[in-house]
Amino acid sequence: MTPRQASAALLVLAGVAVVEWVCAARAYRAELDPAAWARAAEALAALPPGEPVLLGTPWLDPSARQHLPALRSGSSIAPPDLYGLPRFHVLGLASAKRSGAWSSELEHDLGELPAPRLLATDELGPLRLYHYEQPAAAEVVSDWLAEPASLQLRDDRGACRLSSRTWSCKQARIGLQTLEIDYRPRRCLAIDLDDGRTLEISRPRTRLGTVLRGHLGFADFNARLRNDAPALLELLVDDIIIGRWTLTDNQGWAAFAAPTTPGTHDVRLRLTTLLGGTWTEQGYSPQPRRSACLELRALSETRSEARSEAGSEAPR
Repeated sequence: MTPRQASAALLVLAGVAVVEWVCAARAYRAELDPAAWARAAEALAALPPGEPVLLGTPWLDPSARQHLPALRSGSSIAPPDLYGLPRFHVLGLASAKRSGAWSSELEHDLGELPAPRLLATDELGPLRLYHYEQPAAAEVVSDWLAEPASLQLRDDRGACRLSSRTWSCKQARIGLQTLEIDYRPRRCLAIDLDDGRTLEISRPRTRLGTVLRGHLGFADFNARLRNDAPALLELLVDDIIIGRWTLTDNQGWAAFAAPTTPGTHDVRLRLTTLLGGTWTEQGYSPQPRRSACLELRALSETRSEARSEAGSEAPR
């Protein structure tokens, strides 16, 4: 294929994509009118508190969060996965082909859990609200994002200072944010760490269950395109390494997990960014900081043993 033919083929594909997008927008613009959103908002407001609402039609996300206050507050704001959710709800288009408007994104968040049980469906005009129960859901014993003031942070040059839920360090800056990770919003500790440095996050006297579960992703879209250098993550309980992972941009919202002994323990996590810059005639040139997005929870799972995820390496 010549360069001219390749360019023509690319233009045709782009044209088809634009036509499909316009057709989809026109098809649903009339259906999803203010009355439809108002009806959905009323249904979501009547749900029990603490039960998150997820979207089963992903491309509705911007409009849904604009029109539905319930999706902008509480447990519905970017949950890390479906672990620890005994009951949840899924909102999607009534015309969705998949049963329960179940999307590939929700399937990813399901992890190793069995398929949830569909309890009921509410017809909301062009939308449907599906109510699910997960008998295999674990109890969330503790969550780092829920109690950020209990965390202690330090980098290679000393302790970090906490002010207004933001930590200032000599080599890093950390705060609670909602970031775009792999095209989806995620609530996390947003970590801007200098190139080739280590950040240590600890929480003394932490209640643990049978497993520590967390995620790490990178928010810089351009860095993901470049596939910048990976990060090293080490998880310690009572100064013993229980998990070590090397996580990269192309893993998206990368899950990691390690089994733990229930009780009260000291938990520590070390994040090290590898050198992601370039070498020039003038020497090493570091890349600008990129934001790592981190969350960690302690859960009590019914399974006797938690499987390690995201390519865990055996501690040495």
